[in-house]
Parts: sequence; structure tokens; C-alpha cells
Amino acid sequence: MAVIKPRSAPDTELHHAVVQLRHDVEDLGDAISDLPHRFGTLSSSLDEVNNTLQQVERRSLEAQLAAQDLAALVKRLNARVEWLERNIRLQAEVPEVELDALDRRELELALIAEEGHLAKAGLLQPAGRSSLEAAVAAHAAALRQHAHHRDVVLETSAVLADSHREEPRHVAAAEEFEIAVAGMTETRTRMHDLAAPALEAAELLAADEENQVAVADVVTEGERAWSALQNRLRVRIADAVGGGALLPSWFTSVLGPMPAAQDTRAWMDVATSLLAYRATYAVTDPILALGLPPVDGENPRRRAWYHQLRRQFDDLDRAATP
Repeated sequence: MAVIKPRSAPDTELHHAVVQLRHDVEDLGDAISDLPHRFGTLSSSLDEVNNTLQQVERRSLEAQLAAQDLAALVKRLNARVEWLERNIRLQAEVPEVELDALDRRELELALIAEEGHLAKAGLLQPAGRSSLEAAVAAHAAALRQHAHHRDVVLETSAVLADSHREEPRHVAAAEEFEIAVAGMTETRTRMHDLAAPALEAAELLAADEENQVAVADVVTEGERAWSALQNRLRVRIADAVGGGALLPSWFTSVLGPMPAAQDTRAWMDVATSLLAYRATYAVTDPILALGLPPVDGENPRRRAWYHQLRRQFDDLDRAATP
């Protein structure tokens, strides 16, 4: 007679896993079926972005064209102003204001101011003085550190002489002694390296202090003269512009007939500096505002002033161009 074995119970965990897997497959199917709709929405959004970009590009192009048209209009207006000015100058009854016609006092002020500027330029500038003071201070710091290490060596030497080798204070003193000796060696080398630069710096500083005392009156008088000259020249230019006078060609060639409405102060500062430059170096060229460029080896202050004015002319020109 055959023996019938009982059937085993189904694997519950495997059954649940299969069910879960079936659910995941169904969710994945739903997601895949929804992809065309999502792609359609994304495509529509991209179309909107592209349309917006095209509108921005069109507006940018329109703005660029408008700026070009404005720049062309300004050039035409400048050309027309130059034409009118040239024809006005041909009329003998229209006088041209003589900005260069300075009186004796203004010429004296220009001379005194230039002497003050040259005297001040011969002194150490703040950056150079700071570097020299730093060299002296570095050597002084090395000296102080060396003296400190030397004092520690002396103090610890006394402790080592008065204590037994096995005493704690003897051991501590021995460690401090070694550190101090190493510090003395290091600072001695540093002192030697810094000595020559510090000595040279100290000599230059001392000489500069003597020069400052020697030229103090010249510098002070120069600063006063420069301020007075600037005020007088500024008034001269303001009266000429405010009165509608015909300005010299050398003036209008670099600054125009009047200041721009948005930056009057900067224009007036440059115009005043220009007139002071011509007064200081006796520039009388009727066409070139600054006359001939300074040559190499000439007054360094004049070369620096010349190039500064050229940069300022360019800055004003760029600021006035749309």
C-alpha cells in the first residue's frame, strides 16, 4: 500500500515578493505609458523658452541699432558744431577769449607752485618711506629677540650652576638653555643679514628728514600758490563758458565748447589743470592743447602731468560718447 505524503505549505515570503514585483511592473508600465504626455509638455515648455529667447534677441538687436543710430547722430552733430565754430571764427567781429592771457600774479603763482611740487617730489614718497621704516624695524626686532635669548641663556646658566643635575629645575633650565642658544644663533644670523639694509634705510630716512626741514617753506608756499592759481583759473574758465565766449581752438579740440551736463565738475577740473599746465610750462601752441610732448630726460613731473591730462581727455571723451 503506497504512503501518501502531505503537500508542503506555499512559501509565503516568496509569494509576497512575487506580488510586490508584479505591482512594481505595473507601476513601471503606467509610468512608461505616461512618458509621451510628459515629453509633450516638456516640448511645449521648450518652445516657449525659445520664443522668449528670440524676443530678447530681437530687442537686443533693436537696442544695438538704436545705440548705433544715436552714436551716428552725435557724430553728425559734432561735425555740424565744428563747421559752425569754424565759420564763426572766420567772422572778424567775433572775438575769441584769450584764456592764455594770464596776468603777472597768475604767472608768479604758477612758478611758485611748480617749485613747491618739484621740492615735494624730491622727498620720499609714503610707499618708499614705509618700506625703509620696515627695514629698520625688522633689524630692531631681531636685536630685541637676540637680547631676549641672551638674557634667558644667562638666567638658565645661573640655575644650572646652582642646582644638581637630577633636580627638576635643573632639567627645565637645561631645556630652556638649549632653546635660547639656538635662538641666539638664529637671530645673530638674521641680525647680520638685516644690518646693511637697515643702515642704508636709516641713512636715507635721516637725509629725507633733513630735506623735509630744508624745503618745508617751499612746499608750503607751493601748496598755497597752487590752490590760489587753481581758484583763479577756474573762475576765468567759468566766466568764459558762462558768458558764451568763443573758446580757443586748442581748448575746444580736447574739451569741446562746454562741459557735459552730467559731469560738469570733472570737465572743469580737467580744464583748470590744462590751463595751469600751459601757464606753468609757457605753452603757447594755438592748435595743440599741451604743446609738443615732453622728451625723455625732461622734467619728470611735466611728463607725468602731460600723460595724466591725455588720459583725462580720453576719459571725458568716452563719458560723452553714447
